[in-house]
Amino acid sequence: MSGDLLAAHAFINLHLQVLSMALNFFGKKENDTPAGHFTDRTYMSTAAKMNACLQLVKKEPSTLFICWFANTAHEMKELFRQHGITESCITEARFVHSPMLQHKTAIFAEHHPLHSKELELVKNWQQKEIIVYSAMDEPLFKHFGSEKMLPLMKLLGMKEAEAIEHALVTKSIIKGQDKIAKLVSLEQPAHSQGEWMEKNLK
Repeated sequence: MSGDLLAAHAFINLHLQVLSMALNFFGKKENDTPAGHFTDRTYMSTAAKMNACLQLVKKEPSTLFICWFANTAHEMKELFRQHGITESCITEARFVHSPMLQHKTAIFAEHHPLHSKELELVKNWQQKEIIVYSAMDEPLFKHFGSEKMLPLMKLLGMKEAEAIEHALVTKSIIKGQDKIAKLVSLEQPAHSQGEWMEKNLK
C-alpha cells in the first residue's frame, strides 16, 4: 500500500473512531428519542465558546444569553464589558420571565446537568428552536470522558473556533443528563457547573 493510501486509510479510521466515540459519548445508543426544541453548538474549549457568543451578539444584538450558573454569567459579563458590549444581554435562568423574552432570541450559554430543569424553563416559550452553546472542557462533558475525544478531533483538523452541531450530539447530551438525574435525590444549589457536579454527584 502506497504512502498516500496508508495516510488516507489512517484518516478514515480516525473519523470512524471519533464517530463511534461521539455516538457512545454519554452512553450506549438506545431507541431514538426526540431532542425537543434544543440544538447544541459544542466547541472544544470554553474560551472558543465564549468568543463565539461574543461574535454572535455583535452580529445579532437581539440575542439574550441565559446562564444556569452565576459564575458563568459573571465571566460572560466581564468578557462582554471588555469588548464594549452591554451586559444586559446576559441573565441567569432564575431571573428569566416572559416579558424579557419579547423581541429577543434566547440562547443558553451552557447546559444545566438536569435536562428536566431546561424543559421546565422553556415549556411556555414561543421560540421554536433553543440553541445551547457548550464546550468539551466543561465539567458536564468531562464527567463522560470528553478529554478522550479532544486529541482525535484535533488530529482530524477541527479548529478551535468550529462548533459541532448535529441532532445526534443533542440526543447524546440529553441521555447523559438523564443518567445524571438518576443519581440525584435532592439537588444542591451551586454557583458553577463544576460545583454542582461536585455537590450532587458525590
